[in-house]
Amino acid sequence: MALLCSVSFGVLAQSVVKTVEFQQTVVTANRSEQLLIDALPHTTVLGRDVIDRSQAVDLPSLLASEAGFQFTQNGGRGTAASLFLRGSASLQVLVLIDGVPLTKQDSTGSVSLEHIMLDQVERVEVVRGNVSAIYGSGAVGGVIQVFMRKGDGAPKAFAAMEVGSYGSARASAGISGQTDGTNYLLGVGRTITSGFSAMNTSQYPNENPDADGYRNSSFNLGLTQTLAPGHTLGLRVQGSDGLFDTDGGGFGTPSAIYKGASKLNTWSVYSNNQMTGDWLSQLSFSGGRERSTYDASLSAFPYDSQATTNSRTVNWHNSVSIGNWLLTAGVESQHQSIDTNDSYATQLNRERNLSSLFAGLSGALGAHAIQLNLRRDNADGLAAETTGYAGYSYQMQPAWKLIASVSTAFNLPPLGYLYDPFSGNPALQPETARSTELGLQWAQDRQVARATLFKTRTANLMLYDMASWSFNNVTDSSNRGLELSYSGRVASADLRASLTLQDPRDESTGMRLIRRARSMASFGASLPLGAWTIGGDLRYTADRPDIVTVPALPAYTLLNISTRYALTRELAWTTRIDNLFDRQYQTAYGYNQSGRALYVGLVWTQK
Repeated sequence: MALLCSVSFGVLAQSVVKTVEFQQTVVTANRSEQLLIDALPHTTVLGRDVIDRSQAVDLPSLLASEAGFQFTQNGGRGTAASLFLRGSASLQVLVLIDGVPLTKQDSTGSVSLEHIMLDQVERVEVVRGNVSAIYGSGAVGGVIQVFMRKGDGAPKAFAAMEVGSYGSARASAGISGQTDGTNYLLGVGRTITSGFSAMNTSQYPNENPDADGYRNSSFNLGLTQTLAPGHTLGLRVQGSDGLFDTDGGGFGTPSAIYKGASKLNTWSVYSNNQMTGDWLSQLSFSGGRERSTYDASLSAFPYDSQATTNSRTVNWHNSVSIGNWLLTAGVESQHQSIDTNDSYATQLNRERNLSSLFAGLSGALGAHAIQLNLRRDNADGLAAETTGYAGYSYQMQPAWKLIASVSTAFNLPPLGYLYDPFSGNPALQPETARSTELGLQWAQDRQVARATLFKTRTANLMLYDMASWSFNNVTDSSNRGLELSYSGRVASADLRASLTLQDPRDESTGMRLIRRARSMASFGASLPLGAWTIGGDLRYTADRPDIVTVPALPAYTLLNISTRYALTRELAWTTRIDNLFDRQYQTAYGYNQSGRALYVGLVWTQK
């Protein structure tokens, strides 16, 4: 068979020839650029075109319709959101922004995805399943990598604005381009909403029924300078500042006021150097910071607190092409810290260092392809962990591919889990996991479908233990299931669909894990009709167990619809109706979700 080149720095590992429609690439699945359909882990790319068609505002809204995903939220936009990916909780899913790992070291351990707005995002890549051997701690359920917009080509500007229900408004603008070897981008955004009451007062009548609003300001800056052919130096900085109102979680009063804030920032200085025609060296120094504050001073139990997580990472990654094979190797050093205090004069100031060595080999021989990864991580105060990934694929026919993999993972306890004055447990051990997968992929013309059978068992699951009033390795858990996904273009219509069937269980009790649904499904379509584009997104989530003292949360189905009308070549009018049938539903017991909501806007992109 003819072979098609495909590697991260222009020399790509060989694979069976595919039609030109399959030129979409991904970097997260192997930490090096490859064709999406060559990725062995189940990977999804949500480009700027998908984001624009969805008209989604924040990251949870975009990902909620993707295979394996489930979100819970404690009220409206900006309130605390938690994700589950293949049944793995937020703490077990690694989040990256332009390669910078986000960690949250307080006693929640959950990165604040609800504050990541999409105005400045270029694309999102999702890798499902256990890839700890590539990325280290936290990748039991998978990896979400957000790529911010970057500058390229002739100078141009973009802007958008939208208004709608619940007193909502948002606006964003930016400019990007390339001049004399310098690529640049600067973008800003602002989102506000008056919102609705976070808690349902029919379930918790003592809570304040007032509307709980949200305000978010965000920015994105990118600079890249070409020093010589194949050698670039770059800087990326982005951040979001979210301010939210909420309720008392069942312990409030009708007049109580609860407020919170989260500032999330990442930065990176990097150098990419094509040392030879076959060797690309990438060196980066990066950091992430999240500062969360909570103010309940106007409540029956006055209280305020702040928690600041900082991380600094040095990463040296090398890719070497050897014939049909791609060899990757590198080292990483990360410093993590947590600083907390509250109105009770309780403090937590801790830090630790994490060093890592990693290597990988991928390539193809005719119809056979393999990916092997090995990683060694050593964190202060904990035993070193070694993780591995072994994947294999067989191209049965030009359109059909069989895929199998086995992998191991680990997940470090956040510093808050270890040392929080009220709930910490210094004896807490990392979670470990083992996964197996068997998949079948069909790819033809502009369509890709994938079916994946997966099984993951996690040992030493870290949970808050009511018996000891602290975090403990209280149980083991398992999940097995079937994941189906489809994306493609039929005639002129863009289509996306997914189905997840799973069985996430606590192995010590046999009970289903809290807030995990056994089935989720979605279908999305976008159809151009002259100057119009009509879109819809249908999403189903089955019933889920919640707090043990309440019945299971009932299943729900949501339908969102959208339109886009091209007023000119550069200017478009948009409309969106979320929850068209005004379904009343909850993702966490006692917390409200949006009813029917209408939004209208304008989008301008300089051509």
